[in-house]
Amino acid sequence: MKTCIKIVLVTLLLSSCKQAPATAQKSINSDPSIASERIENYLQKLEENGFSGSVLVAKDGKIIHREGYGYANRKKNQKVTPNTVFDIGSITKQFTGAAILKLEMQGKLKVTDRLSKYFENVPKDKKEISLHQLLTHSAGFPPAIGDDYEAISSEEFVDRAFARPLLFEPGSSYTYSNVGYSILGIIIEQVAEMTYEEYLSNNLWIPAGMKSTGYLLPELTNVAVGYQGDKTWGKPNTKNWSKEGPYWHLKANGGVLSTIGDMYQWDQALLGSSILSNEVKRKYYGKHVEEGEGAGSYYGYGWAIFPTPRDTELIAHNGGNGIFFADMWRYLTEDITIIYMTNAAERRFEHVASEIAHILLKPDYTPELKENQKLEGKQVDALLAEFMQTITSDDKTVWEKFINTKLTTTLRQGFTLEEHLEMFARLHRDLGKGKMVEVRIKENAVVILGVKKNDDSIQLLEFTLTEAMKVDGLRML
Repeated sequence: MKTCIKIVLVTLLLSSCKQAPATAQKSINSDPSIASERIENYLQKLEENGFSGSVLVAKDGKIIHREGYGYANRKKNQKVTPNTVFDIGSITKQFTGAAILKLEMQGKLKVTDRLSKYFENVPKDKKEISLHQLLTHSAGFPPAIGDDYEAISSEEFVDRAFARPLLFEPGSSYTYSNVGYSILGIIIEQVAEMTYEEYLSNNLWIPAGMKSTGYLLPELTNVAVGYQGDKTWGKPNTKNWSKEGPYWHLKANGGVLSTIGDMYQWDQALLGSSILSNEVKRKYYGKHVEEGEGAGSYYGYGWAIFPTPRDTELIAHNGGNGIFFADMWRYLTEDITIIYMTNAAERRFEHVASEIAHILLKPDYTPELKENQKLEGKQVDALLAEFMQTITSDDKTVWEKFINTKLTTTLRQGFTLEEHLEMFARLHRDLGKGKMVEVRIKENAVVILGVKKNDDSIQLLEFTLTEAMKVDGLRML
């Protein structure tokens, strides 16, 4: 869901990670023991094929499955347990959304407030942007403006964001933006007069009974080591963070660390009204903005909302950085919660929550086990050469031809043509005069392309390809 994966970037370009709700029939697997057994069989098969992570499934207010799989630390032979801590990526946004609403409940701000209320020297085109528009990705800010681990102060971040042209007039469209959520985090600190994490801890996490959630965890040994194939990436909290956690390219839009148990505590707390009132939760889960023209899904305040075949709604969000990946699905009417986290993200493991939902909602469903794909070097070279010719051209019809013929149907339909063209315009602007200098074929149908820019720096791009030589994902590293 446009809660898409970011590679250590982390600038999302294109990725077909927008997941539709389980296309279930009317039947629901009513026997929790049978459902749990089927879920366990599925996850054990995944573990045999290299999966590592933790999964919690609850039905009717009771946990029916809670288990860890694979390794949290391969070198130390340390297994994943239900208490293992993972980076939950953009699921962080639901905490930022809740914090803004909590501050509104406390009378300290309003979601209708404009940026000009909180910052001086706001450019004319951004003065009237509201907190609501930041929360719903409808402000016009780009997806990202720098690397997650670049050291940058809040003042520098805001200056850089304000200097960037908007992608559209505020309120007129939708583009998933980490930038907007980081600005919300800065506003939270300003209004609450404490750090982002302190406010969330005092007003959300502690009241919800969450003990292992945040950026600065007291027990760092439980944090899983991240892996990319056979390579060790490390722990997120050992990267270039400040003494208050990550810098502002990541803070408030992603990177919070948590466990499946803590996230279930959060899920249960949201069912009550002690943290957010029922009236406020209607705003929290509101279908405020469609996630692209014809998407059928909507964005609330840190949540995506999908219709189901049962005339109910799935409220969900996922997130990741290409190493860690997490997913949280909540069917409120059916009283089903699915929480999934991994420290070794692969495309074939991204649909675990969806498969579990099918198991619960369709008793006769057989989970799909995806295999790794193998790519041929000559075909890859030809596709990337065509890609470079495409972004070198300033003819939008050439871009559109590549979009229509070289992207998978899933990726192509996951965004509007206008959104695709916006991304190709950015590629043209940033890399249109560059030269292809490096191609690396990795595991799981992933290809790394190195492009030498005018300033002699190298920009890396990651492609996820199919055996039919279609692009299923594209990101800047």
